[in-house]
Amino acid sequence: MKKLSLLFMLIAGFTFTSAQVGEGTNWLKLGIHAGIPTSGASDYSNFALGVDAKYQFLGVDSFGIGLATGYTNYFGKEYTNKVGKKEKKDFGVVPVAALFRYYPTQNFFVGTDLGYGFITGRDGSKGGFYYRPEVGYHSNDWNIFLYYAGVSDKTNVANFGLGFNYNIIQGQ
Repeated sequence: MKKLSLLFMLIAGFTFTSAQVGEGTNWLKLGIHAGIPTSGASDYSNFALGVDAKYQFLGVDSFGIGLATGYTNYFGKEYTNKVGKKEKKDFGVVPVAALFRYYPTQNFFVGTDLGYGFITGRDGSKGGFYYRPEVGYHSNDWNIFLYYAGVSDKTNVANFGLGFNYNIIQGQ
C-alpha cells in the first residue's frame, strides 16, 4: 500500500506541476460504463454497471496522465455455494488507479488505467492489481470507449464493456 500511495503522490505532483507550467489541457471526467462479466466473475454475475471519475492532464502532445476511480457493481445471479445453498449476491470493485492515454489522432485514443481494485461485498476477497485497457473516440466535451477491466484476485474479477465520459472541466 505504501508503494501505491507513493505512485499516486508522484503522479499528482507531476500533474499539478505540469499544469502550472502551461501548454497542457486538464479534464475532470465523469461517466458511466456497462459490461458483461468474464472470467471468474461470470460465475456470479450476468451484468456489470458502474460510474467513473477521472482527472487527466494532457501535458505533452498526444500523451495524457492522471488519476482514475469509480465503482462497478456486479449484479448477482443465482449460484450454488460450497455447502449447496442457492445464493444471489451483488458485489463491486472500487479502483484507485493511474491513468495513461495516447492520442495517435486528435479524436482517437488508446490507454489503460493501472492500480489497485478494492472488492466489496464478497466473502474472502479484498482486492488486487487493477487494470483497464481502453480504446475510444474523444471530443472536447465527451468520450466513448470500449474497455476490459479486471482485478487480479482469487477468481480474477473482470468485465468487457462500453463506457461514456463527459468532460465537465476543461482548463489550460
